[in-house]
Amino acid sequence: MNKIKETVLTILGLIFLVAFSIPAFNPSLTRSQLDVLEWTQWITWFAFAIDFLVEFIISKSKIEYFKTHLLDFIAVFLPFFRPLRLLRLISFGSFVLQKIAVGKSAAVTLKVAVTAFFVCYLAAVQVTILERNVENSNIHEFSDGIWWALTTVTTVGYGDRFPITTEGRIIAFFLMLTGV
Repeated sequence: MNKIKETVLTILGLIFLVAFSIPAFNPSLTRSQLDVLEWTQWITWFAFAIDFLVEFIISKSKIEYFKTHLLDFIAVFLPFFRPLRLLRLISFGSFVLQKIAVGKSAAVTLKVAVTAFFVCYLAAVQVTILERNVENSNIHEFSDGIWWALTTVTTVGYGDRFPITTEGRIIAFFLMLTGV
C-alpha cells in the first residue's frame, strides 16, 4: 500500500512539475490555459497536503515526524515554497541509484549534482515567470533564467542576468545558499 501511495505521489509530483513549468516556456498562454495549469497545481498540492496531514495524524511521535518531514511541511504550508515538494522526485532517483551498481561516493556526488540542477531548474522557472514582464528586467526567456540560475548556484555570478523583483531576489538568496 505504501509503495502504491509513493508511486501516486511521484506521478502527481511530475504532473505538478509540468504544470509549474509550462508558463516559463510559453509566455503566450491564454488566461484559460493558465487557469487549467493553476488548478492542476492546486489539486496536486491538495493531495500532498492531505498526505502530510494524514501521516502526521497517524504518526506515533508527532515531533519526530515533524522533524523528519520538515521540507514537506514547508512545501505544503508556505505556498511560495511549493516547488520544494518536488524534491520527492530526487528521493525516487536515489532509489533508482541504489538499484544500479554505483559506488557510494559516486552515488552521493550524483545525487548532490542532480539536486543542485533540479533546484536550479525550479529557480529558473520561477524567476522567468516572475521577471519576464517587469520593466528593466533582463530575464525574459527560460534560457535567461536557467543561465542566471546556473551561474548563481556555481557562485560564478557573471552579473549579466539577475532578478530585480523582491520575490526573484528571495529565490536568488536560497539558490545562493544551495551553491554554498
